[in-house]
Amino acid sequence: MNSFTDQDDQSIPEYLSQLEETVLEELSVRERNYSFRFNGLRRLLNDVHQQKLARALERLQEDNLIERYPDGGYGLDSKYYDRIKEKFGKQSLNNGNFGFDLNIHQNYTAISTGTDFPVQIIINKLTGKYFGQYRFIGHYFSNGKGRLEWIHAENQSKILITQISPRKIEISASNVSKLAIERFLRIIQQILYELQIIAQFSGEHQSQAN
Repeated sequence: MNSFTDQDDQSIPEYLSQLEETVLEELSVRERNYSFRFNGLRRLLNDVHQQKLARALERLQEDNLIERYPDGGYGLDSKYYDRIKEKFGKQSLNNGNFGFDLNIHQNYTAISTGTDFPVQIIINKLTGKYFGQYRFIGHYFSNGKGRLEWIHAENQSKILITQISPRKIEISASNVSKLAIERFLRIIQQILYELQIIAQFSGEHQSQAN
C-alpha cells in the first residue's frame, strides 16, 4: 500500500473504506492534537466491531492520515490536519447543529475560580473516567486550553468540559439530564476543593432527563 506522503500530488487516497472515512470525519471536527481512546472511537461509531476498527486504524496509520499519540490515543496527523479537515470536516463541535454551541445550548454551566488553575490537573483526574452511563471518548490539551468529551452508552448524548480561560471552564451538553450535569459539577468541585481553590458555579439547565 502506498503511503499518503509518497503520492505525487499528496492527495488523500481514494480507496478509503466507509469506516475509514467516518473515522476521519469524526477526527476532523475536533481540535488539532485531539486524542481519541480506541474504545472512545468505538462508542462514537456505535460500537463498531473491535477488529474492524483496529484494521481501519492500522490502514489509516499506514497512509499517515492518523497517528498514535504518546498517551495511546489516536488523532489526525498534524502535518495533514488542514487538508483532511478541508475534505472530511463536518461543521465543528462549536456549531449548534452538533448541540455544542458554547453560547446557545441546552445545558450549560460555567465554573469560575478566584485564581488560575492548570487545566492539565482537571484533565489528568477526569481523563478515562466513566460517570454512570457516560463513557469517556477523548481529550486534547494545547497552549493552555483543553477539552474532555463523554458519550452516553445508549442514547449517544454527549458532555463536553472545556477550558475557555485560565480561570474559567465550561460544561456543555445536549439532551443530558440535570442530574448528570450536577454529578459532573460535584466531581469537579471536589477536585477544586482538594486543590484548595474556591470556585463559583453558574449556569442553566433546560434539558429533560434521559
